[in-house]
Amino acid sequence: MEIIVKSSEIRKALEKIGNILPAKPALMITNGILIEVKEDSLSCVSTDLENTIKLDIGCKVVKKGNAVIGGKKLISLVKQIPDEEIKITRKDNSIELKCQNSKYSFIMMDYDEFPKFPKFTGDTVLTIEGSKLKKAIGKIKFCIDPEEPRPHFRGGLLDIREDSLNIVATDTKRLSLYRLLLEKGEQKKCKCLLPYKLLSMLPSLVDDDAIDISIGKNQISFKYKDTYLVSQLLSGSEDFPDYEKVIPDESKQKEIFIQRDTLLSTLKRISLFTSDRYNKVKISFGKNVAVFAVESPEVGEAQEKMDIEYSGQEQDLAFPPVSLVEFLQLLEGEQVRFGFTSEKTPVLLRDSQQADYLYVAMPLKLE
Repeated sequence: MEIIVKSSEIRKALEKIGNILPAKPALMITNGILIEVKEDSLSCVSTDLENTIKLDIGCKVVKKGNAVIGGKKLISLVKQIPDEEIKITRKDNSIELKCQNSKYSFIMMDYDEFPKFPKFTGDTVLTIEGSKLKKAIGKIKFCIDPEEPRPHFRGGLLDIREDSLNIVATDTKRLSLYRLLLEKGEQKKCKCLLPYKLLSMLPSLVDDDAIDISIGKNQISFKYKDTYLVSQLLSGSEDFPDYEKVIPDESKQKEIFIQRDTLLSTLKRISLFTSDRYNKVKISFGKNVAVFAVESPEVGEAQEKMDIEYSGQEQDLAFPPVSLVEFLQLLEGEQVRFGFTSEKTPVLLRDSQQADYLYVAMPLKLE
């Protein structure tokens, strides 16, 4: 095996696939990165057994071959090599990297032990812009509890409809939904559960261009440009809550429109007076005023008043402040719609002008 490749090209590829290298590998061989050289290209493969990624890189091929190299060491080295050409050569049981004034040699890992690239069969369900997919994931991921014992709450639901793609997450106390409109086409209706790790990695792996998504029985694949990612799906999509029944009917709610920045800054200040044991902010809505209050025997007390436009019945609600702050930090509009019916029913928050991104939170019990 012998190739000549630009350091900038291989650096960019290795930084991407390094996200999949496991922190605590079940098999030591998955610490490695598989390098495969064919007639006119170089492929790099990384896997944690649940996610496998393959990137093709253009290079000058002198001799075909393959090798497995310790991934983290290789990535760290390539990151520090200046922008120049690298000659990579296999010599007996080692891989040699030569630059203009430097030479490095890695002992190879056992190629035969490296897991084979997963065989995947699935229908191409849809093609979507990477920028939109990344945005949707970033909007819902905070509602996932990766430590939840029930698998259907450890990931995000991908719900493909005839004309929309809904990405949903819930930890049973709150729920977030982001809806992407699709052109009516040939895509099949489908529901599947994406693992938390996959959702965490995808935004750094994909770019803004179109991505082909294929879904099989237990796997999902993402193909874009010279990158191919295959991941295991979580079981239990059929057990995921009927999220449309969880979302309150807006027409039956009292609603208040509040400046997002004002509400966010108020909650951040008030939350300084909470503690692990007393983690609650009480919000009292009255005529044209909202009062935010925290009482903690461990920290102290805080109260802030905010002028609002409201003439309905007085209503007290209570929440862990972070449950509101995390959503508000992701909201892009200037105003947030705050909808409620009682202290015992879910509230609905969304951008005042846009219904495609919404958040449902269950209030805490009032004392």
